[in-house]
Amino acid sequence: MKHIIRSLVATSALLVCSVSVTAQYKCADYHKFNGNPSSDKRFSENGQSKSAMVQVGKETELNIIIYRGQDYRISVSHDEKILGEDIAIRLVEKVRVPYDEVVEETVMQPILDADGKPTGTTQEVKTKKNRRVFQEEEKVLWDNTSNDMATEVEFSCTATKRIAVEVIAAGNSEAKPKKNGETNDIGCVGILIEHMPTPSLGFEPR
Repeated sequence: MKHIIRSLVATSALLVCSVSVTAQYKCADYHKFNGNPSSDKRFSENGQSKSAMVQVGKETELNIIIYRGQDYRISVSHDEKILGEDIAIRLVEKVRVPYDEVVEETVMQPILDADGKPTGTTQEVKTKKNRRVFQEEEKVLWDNTSNDMATEVEFSCTATKRIAVEVIAAGNSEAKPKKNGETNDIGCVGILIEHMPTPSLGFEPR
């Protein structure tokens, strides 16, 4: 009987693992099959495009590098049945900002006599000094909650930098629960990144 129970437990674990792997595989190329590529043929898909499973209410971010002299188009597709009709998207630059921090230190110093000679004893002396430290701050470059919940944005990059594409899904309030009563709150999100050299505008000198 114990052998049978162990076999059932092992089989259940394999089934859970299989479902998880299948879900990951299903999401792997979500941006390729469900994305909304630009109609402008000058754009080409960027290798940093990616898809993943996202849980309702939990922020997920994709860190990418954008390069100077390139135009970018970033579009997000998602499983509306699970994640809801709208999904919040932000483009954020994380900047290291320097500032001076006052640090208090306690050091042991020798006690001197009236002639300025060490007495053989010491005392605690508190000192303060400035120390340069860096703190990471977020600079929001674009937020779709201020742009009619748009799922795509185009921009020109004037300086190479690291940015994060942040997404968070509110979920579908009308989603039907599973047979066991649980709500399916994990769905696929695809982030399609396209790029092209920034076109030269204006009159060129002859």
